[in-house]
Amino acid sequence: MSGFWTWEQKELARPTTKQEVIEAGLAYLEGVGADLICKVCIPGGGSCCVSCPFLGDGVGCGRRNTSCTAWLCGFLKFIYYEAGLIREWEDFWDEVPGQHFRYDTTPRHFVVRSWLEPPQLRFLCEAFADDLRQLRRDRPASWLVELKGKLDWHIDEILDSTNPKFVKRMEAKLYRLTIDFQRYHRAKAQLN
Repeated sequence: MSGFWTWEQKELARPTTKQEVIEAGLAYLEGVGADLICKVCIPGGGSCCVSCPFLGDGVGCGRRNTSCTAWLCGFLKFIYYEAGLIREWEDFWDEVPGQHFRYDTTPRHFVVRSWLEPPQLRFLCEAFADDLRQLRRDRPASWLVELKGKLDWHIDEILDSTNPKFVKRMEAKLYRLTIDFQRYHRAKAQLN
């Protein structure tokens, strides 16, 4: 994003606050059903917040910020990609200044040109979480974290590519990685 906006972009600018952006991100995550996956992943050792200084034992997050709200794990990144939401999510967060790893310097007030409207796709994450819960029973403890990492890597490769053939190859690999997620693939078919 360049530092200069066209007249049309200035007209579309929406004043907002840091807290409003965080709340919009959390509402979006809830609309997708991120909490359903977290309930499986965290007890399985896949917490994205491990070693965060703001995480209180038995309390949870003590200082949510724009950076951790915007961040997607490999599971969520995969679902957002498959549902066609990943660009909308990334475009919105690209407009939010001051994000850094586990902390931010986002100003209290700023403007954005786009906004996130929470999707109603909890059924998709619910199916994925059910599959994840069932599949991790028969696999080594490291499986969950490894799968999350592989999905994350493949989606990043897709998003960085401009080669349609490469994207198709990566999408085929994603399908192979998730072929046993039968509930999820049935739920995803409802999107078409």
